[in-house]
Amino acid sequence: MKLVLGAHRVSYVHLKEPTAIEAGQQKKYDVTFLIDKDHPDVERIKNVIKNAYKQEENGKFKNIKMTSSKLWIPLRDGDEWLEEHPDAHEYEGKYFLRASSVSQPAVFSKEKDEIFDLDEVYSGCYCRGVIVAYAFDNKSKGVAFFLNSLMKIKDGERLGGFSASADDYDDYDDYEDSPF
Repeated sequence: MKLVLGAHRVSYVHLKEPTAIEAGQQKKYDVTFLIDKDHPDVERIKNVIKNAYKQEENGKFKNIKMTSSKLWIPLRDGDEWLEEHPDAHEYEGKYFLRASSVSQPAVFSKEKDEIFDLDEVYSGCYCRGVIVAYAFDNKSKGVAFFLNSLMKIKDGERLGGFSASADDYDDYDDYEDSPF
């Protein structure tokens, strides 16, 4: 169930090196899409999740309703996330969706050229994504999304970090007089 997303701001971008959410988990490349609650992709994502559930309703998800708290659903409410993470203002009025892959996803520019310098894709820029839904049944059960590829659409204000500039040194020019 492949889904091609529209342009969304991205967060928690891990494209250069895979990471694990918890110690002992398999490391993966991943990105989180921040999706406006009224964006058409929301209904498309919900439909793909429902279809993935229906395919496994009598298999992996037997005796578990789609509304059960025992079933992991990947489309999360950013306003609920804010209750536990009050400084994450970028999640306000959004849904968020994490997509991941064990193998490094392809990354393209909006001109469809491959991006080799993965520092160009960062938390805060805007990307489209090709993601694929799948059902899982390991320590828990649910639906997740495989990250196939990304397309960077435009730059945005960086999230969760500091910017660095050589201009930061303009106001301090007496380093030559320092005893160090």
